[in-house]
Amino acid sequence: MGAAVMMGGVATLKLIGYWPSGSQSDWPNPADFVDPEWDDRERHMVWTYLKYGTVARSYRGLSPCRFCSQQNGSMEFTDGVYLWPEGLAHYLDAHAVRLPQQFVNHAVERLNALEAASVDYDWWKSQERA
Repeated sequence: MGAAVMMGGVATLKLIGYWPSGSQSDWPNPADFVDPEWDDRERHMVWTYLKYGTVARSYRGLSPCRFCSQQNGSMEFTDGVYLWPEGLAHYLDAHAVRLPQQFVNHAVERLNALEAASVDYDWWKSQERA
């Protein structure tokens, strides 16, 4: 499982899921990622991963979907390796956007590792109250 790249002692997260806008016209076009044949199970796994990331930042104003104009939130999520906009999961669900395979593999591997993890029930039981 990957980790954030350290540059100058500061973590560098890989940005994913931002589309062209006025200030960033050179970002990828979401239409280039549409794949209606993407396996539904895998797509749902990646959707889940994106939907329930850790909130990294919150901004003022909402970002509209580039396909349907739905308001997609104002936060950024992370997993400590990648950083993505709150609305990225919407693109997978509503518009069959398939993210790069490197990210798909990352998300699926992390979810599978969580599913396979054992649980230490005794640790919590052994904690004393302050």
